[in-house]
Amino acid sequence: MKAAKKDKHGNRTRIRPSANQVGASSPSVATVASGVQLKKVLVPIDFSEPSLKALKYAVAFAGQFGASICLVHVVEPASFLNDVRNVPLAVSDREVANTLHHKLVMLARKEIDPLTPVHPLVCIGKPFDEIVKTAKTFNADLIIIATHGRTGFKRAILGSTAERVVQHAPCPVLVVRQKEHDFVQRDQPSNGTEFP
Repeated sequence: MKAAKKDKHGNRTRIRPSANQVGASSPSVATVASGVQLKKVLVPIDFSEPSLKALKYAVAFAGQFGASICLVHVVEPASFLNDVRNVPLAVSDREVANTLHHKLVMLARKEIDPLTPVHPLVCIGKPFDEIVKTAKTFNADLIIIATHGRTGFKRAILGSTAERVVQHAPCPVLVVRQKEHDFVQRDQPSNGTEFP
């Protein structure tokens, strides 16, 4: 171990080992070095390209901090008018939820390291409300959510689920935009070489 250094005023300064000196992949080192503790990351998934991009971020954070991931998909219930369904449905919301739960499990197997604890969950309700409720129940430390980048009329009519989650979430929220500068390396094999 090196002796404590002094700054230009003669005061002693702390020396912290750099991440590559003690092993950057160690979750305890990442927690100590950054002062951040992430144990549970929640990722809303609607199977769109932006939500799969948010999943890449969640996988990177989970790997860095040794966190578990909760994948949540929200099925909006069939609309009602005067307590009668507008459109007769051949499949119930519960059957749709069961199918989507299987799809979440398959996505987790494909995209997430087998050693990372994963909790796939399908809820029925309003997306922003169910995401916030799940974050509270799961005791999430971070929500990583995608935004579809809607503007103008579409945003006015559909609203922004990501914006509402940010307003009501019980924890910090990282919003991943569809077109942005990425800080997560994509599809990099474990041997450190890049794909052609």
